[in-house]
Amino acid sequence: MMKKLINFIKVSISSILLTFFVFSNKIYASNIASSQLAKGLDNLLKDLTSWAYKIIPAVGTVLVIYFFIRRGSADEMDIKKWDNRIKTCVISAVGAVLGAVIIDLAIGYFQ
Repeated sequence: MMKKLINFIKVSISSILLTFFVFSNKIYASNIASSQLAKGLDNLLKDLTSWAYKIIPAVGTVLVIYFFIRRGSADEMDIKKWDNRIKTCVISAVGAVLGAVIIDLAIGYFQ
């Protein structure tokens, strides 16, 4: 059983090496930056980050206002829950905007 496994490993490694040496000119990518896929991904990320700058603060503001309204009509036990929801919403909105900024900076370096 062990000899069969060793032979299988030898055959696998030799076939991988043979494939690598025979098709070595096709393994390496040629100029990915000018490909249609890279240009499309770049444009998609630019559009998403530009929309994220506008949508995330608006949605976060609406949710915080809604949570404050609900907090105002809550009893003493629920006020803590609504305070936690408000904090979570603000932190999430700031984190999402920072994520969009990081993506936008990363895109800027690859141009």
